Amino acid sequence: MKLYGTTTSPFVRRVRIVAAELDVAYDLINTAHDDGQAQLRAVSPIWKVPVAELDGRTLFDSRVIVDWLTTTRGYGPLRAPRDRWQEANVLNAIDAAIESAIQVFYLRREGFDPMTIPFGPRQLERVAAIFEWVAGELPAYDPARGLGLAELSLVCALDWMDFRQAYPTERHAEDFAALRAAIGARPSVASTRPMVS
Repeated sequence: MKLYGTTTSPFVRRVRIVAAELDVAYDLINTAHDDGQAQLRAVSPIWKVPVAELDGRTLFDSRVIVDWLTTTRGYGPLRAPRDRWQEANVLNAIDAAIESAIQVFYLRREGFDPMTIPFGPRQLERVAAIFEWVAGELPAYDPARGLGLAELSLVCALDWMDFRQAYPTERHAEDFAALRAAIGARPSVASTRPMVS
């Protein structure tokens, strides 16, 4: 698989973890640099990561790529969803939290203080509300039950928010610390922690 993305993106990391769990090799085209950006733009009209080229297809978006991988290769050691629609709701919520935090991060990176306008605090309030809801939707992590896509996506989101200091995840330590500790040492999770490349 040829995977376009960065080593910091929580969405790319989600794909990298699933690929590792399913033993799917990939070459990462680093889109943090001009050459990688040019390659990404040559294959994707939306210019967002991740994009994957595999099995003769070009797939946009982490959810589409993960769906393709699990549909064509099975779930392997990952837990298949028991209620696909409920898990899709949880994944949508996690993605929305990431998107809100990304908005705040990008404003700061461009030199603006998003907390001085109503938009910034609203985005962080949205993240908080989402995580409170997710905590009520996800059962306590049980290694015997296995790792599902919602749990691994949540950990990717939280780790990225800590890495970028985009949202104070310690607000939710009581809800998510056990999950993060339980799967943090898993090789696919540990080897993909966000880092600047």
